[in-house]
Amino acid sequence: MADSKKDSVSESRGNSPRVHLHTTISASTRDMLNEISGESGRINDALEDAVRYYSKRRDLPDCDTCEDKATTKLLSSLVTTAEMGLTSSEFLEAFMNLGHGSYSSNEFIENINRIGIEHTKLLRGLGVIESEAWKNTYEAFAEHIKLLERMGILSSTELFPERNIVLATVKMLRRIPEVIILFLLSSWDEAGYTVDVEIIAANKISIRWLEEKNFSIKKNERNQRIFGSWKEKREDLLMKSGRAGNATIPAPLLDWLVTNTIDDPIGEKTLIEIRNSGPQYTPNDPGSDLSVQDYVQRAALNVSSTGLLERCDVKKDGEMVKVQLGARNSSFKDLAIKLMLNLLALDNVEEISREEGESTAVLHLGRKLWV
Repeated sequence: MADSKKDSVSESRGNSPRVHLHTTISASTRDMLNEISGESGRINDALEDAVRYYSKRRDLPDCDTCEDKATTKLLSSLVTTAEMGLTSSEFLEAFMNLGHGSYSSNEFIENINRIGIEHTKLLRGLGVIESEAWKNTYEAFAEHIKLLERMGILSSTELFPERNIVLATVKMLRRIPEVIILFLLSSWDEAGYTVDVEIIAANKISIRWLEEKNFSIKKNERNQRIFGSWKEKREDLLMKSGRAGNATIPAPLLDWLVTNTIDDPIGEKTLIEIRNSGPQYTPNDPGSDLSVQDYVQRAALNVSSTGLLERCDVKKDGEMVKVQLGARNSSFKDLAIKLMLNLLALDNVEEISREEGESTAVLHLGRKLWV
């Protein structure tokens, strides 16, 4: 065995002529050479190996300057200093659709849940979490929490293994932690983690890992609690938006407003796009023909979703339909009425009479009579 090793070393050195080299090195470098050469080796051998290694690698990028490391460092800096979270474009798109009025609150949650499930599938596929960490144990879940902290979604995590609890601060969307929690719950359910979550402060949450037998009882209660909290937050945000006088104009209507005045007709193509992008009213009996009230109800929901109105009540009034509406301000009223009447014209519903106040109106609507 010793002879074999000797032959291998001799072969690696070759039979080339040896040269005598004088050099001066620092004490710390000498210590490293001694450590590399080992007790039975020679410093000369270590130097030759180092030169040979450097010759092979000198055209390759250094680990400290390689592109991947620079990108990772940049992302880490952005997450830390700008408090950004590494989330998907679909998550942001769901928020935009909610603010735009294209999603109802329930549809928004359905999309957030779907994105949460895809989040877990993506993490599994990328292999960023060791297979052991996908086990449904407190220890494995704690490792998952640490990853979410590195991703900028959570921060200030504290582990209490004796009580199976994790305290964490929601870093991403900290003013509406309910949304992040709903996203995470669907992700954790998909992963098989059995956890309960409570909001204990503005953006502070308590997560308790539960035994599977206890989780089956708690899961429904947990979902109702978090979803109820989201609905309250959503209503609060809408109220604040109303007090601020904000309106969310659908993109087709905004395009029309940019190039037209209130007196110009809204094109049929634009109206159809507005109606299709807004909430759709479904009557009690979908199989029956839509009545005038059904058409008016659908148009009223569509206009209300823009934020132009504070209230809009639709009632049957004899042979006609009565609409009482109140705009956020007087400048919104004319646009809201114009939009509603144009939408109804698509369904052969016309205005019969109108009573107007500064920012209110009462409209009587009926089926258009063809002559």
